[in-house]
Amino acid sequence: MSLQRARRSAVLLRLALVAVVVAAVRLFGESLLGFVGSSPSLRASPAQSRHVAIRASMRDSEGRKIKDPPTFDAADASAVVGTHMAEIKKRPSGIMAYAPSINGKGAMVWEMNEKSRYPGDPQGQAWVAGVKTRMAVKSVNGVDVRSWDFWDIMDLLDDKILDNSAGKFQSGGQGPMGNQPAALPLQMEFVEFPRAEGDEPSEVFVDQRDARFADLPADATIKEYKIPVAPASYTSPVVESIRSSWASMPESAGPGPRYTGASSLSAASIKDMIQNFKQGKLLPMKDAYRLAIDAYDILVKEKTLGRVTVPQGKKVTVVGDLHGQLWDFDHMLNLAGMPSADNQFVFNGDFVDRGPWSVEVMFSLLAMKVWQPQHVFMNRGNHEAELANTFYGFFGEVEVKYEKKMTELFVNIFQAVPLCHVLNNEVFVVHGGIPGPDPRVWWKGIDNQISFDGRQLQISLAEIENSNRFMDPNPEVNPLMVDLLWSDPKGKDGYGPSGRMSSGIYLFGPDVSSNFMKFNNLRMTLRSHEVKAQGYRYDHEGEYPLVTVFSAPNYVDKAGNMAAVAVLTNDGSKLTGPEFLQYSAQPHPDVPSGAYAVGGPLHPDGVVPA
Repeated sequence: MSLQRARRSAVLLRLALVAVVVAAVRLFGESLLGFVGSSPSLRASPAQSRHVAIRASMRDSEGRKIKDPPTFDAADASAVVGTHMAEIKKRPSGIMAYAPSINGKGAMVWEMNEKSRYPGDPQGQAWVAGVKTRMAVKSVNGVDVRSWDFWDIMDLLDDKILDNSAGKFQSGGQGPMGNQPAALPLQMEFVEFPRAEGDEPSEVFVDQRDARFADLPADATIKEYKIPVAPASYTSPVVESIRSSWASMPESAGPGPRYTGASSLSAASIKDMIQNFKQGKLLPMKDAYRLAIDAYDILVKEKTLGRVTVPQGKKVTVVGDLHGQLWDFDHMLNLAGMPSADNQFVFNGDFVDRGPWSVEVMFSLLAMKVWQPQHVFMNRGNHEAELANTFYGFFGEVEVKYEKKMTELFVNIFQAVPLCHVLNNEVFVVHGGIPGPDPRVWWKGIDNQISFDGRQLQISLAEIENSNRFMDPNPEVNPLMVDLLWSDPKGKDGYGPSGRMSSGIYLFGPDVSSNFMKFNNLRMTLRSHEVKAQGYRYDHEGEYPLVTVFSAPNYVDKAGNMAAVAVLTNDGSKLTGPEFLQYSAQPHPDVPSGAYAVGGPLHPDGVVPA
């Protein structure tokens, strides 16, 4: 007999034996295999009992009890809404657990890594390939497994056996049911079922087949870009409560600055107020509340995007971050002059925090706004927010110098401050930057070499003007606000993730800023938000420049930077400039930056020395 014929005979013999066993099972039922009965001759072996227990248990592939076992049938075409193919080249694939249906059949993806730690991460394979939780396995390498017992499918997948770069098994073992692990690469087909209400995934990931996202990491998420609409009118219950209690506050007595209404303000009185502040003399409690409420009443009526008209021959001064540096603020006013109809001011956010005279700087700005409401304008910065103020010092300072209740009033004042202004329909002034991508794409980590063109439809000035600002920054609720307050420019075209600590913050390239300006018939953007060595910098040059101006010199008493303000003048045809007034840090009392911040020496909850 030839070797080939011998092998054929052996194969036929094995097939015949299998047929006999199958026939016997059908004839005598499960008792032949020892699954029922108590007779010693029919008792199951320990291994058989273990298999039965595994089959009968409602546990996932990791042996964990399933609280709410799924009910599904991958073979029921009427229950399936789609199929998905995925190739798995290595084990493990990143699927952390499968679950059986309530009848012990099928295998559903129960838990998985929903990210890729680095390009080619084996434990991100399934996620990169588009596998999602609640998908069920249909076939493995062309073998239909929809009606198989759960553990038979697990033996075939054997996702816990690691392999080397050659794709060979590093373990010679088998799964407990006897199936050999399928050969790599696995060609897996999954079925998808309708998701119940509330069962939608919390994150939707980009489709890398889309040319716009081809270069992005597979764990980049995508969300809708929302622009909440401003209410027709807005009333703050907090402000109204404080307003009703203000009249009953005791009158002040003694020397120091006073505020008795808008008519009591002038250039001279505000200068005198600042000098009193520098001597440690504050507005009395009742006066401070009155000034803050009067300023709020003006700000709350303004639009989210304000418009500033600079007459021919007149100028406007744009002031960047101040951060409570009172001595430098006073020096800047001596150089730039006080606000007036001939010299309007736009204070471009980050008035407070870190600097230990944030209270004094803030009340000086509010006094200017009440005194010259048509010539003094304020943009909100990322530090005009409750979380920042709590952590970086402004609220601690307010509590020490006045009372904790006043912090509630400032939450509402900052929510009433506009987000941006446009000068003569030419220059966009905003604290942070340009509207971010739509749809909202995000991934962790900063990499200026990765960018994407994320906006096909531009946002108009009218949309910004009519957006709702009466809230604190939240990228889930109001991504436009976050973009305007937090984003930063970068040199490479397109959008990219920011290195700032909060998610949903972007870098934007020169194409993004120029496209926004072209669409809105603007020719320049002035923003702040970043320390610059000379106090200013052309971050994007060319026909549509974007310029950063920063007005807090030697920021946090350590940066060593110059400060600047930007001055633009109407020459009759357009706004010219900006020209920059630069200045250095001024000597100040020995109170450190951050003194009132959490953990600072003057914070109200600071540690009391023993």
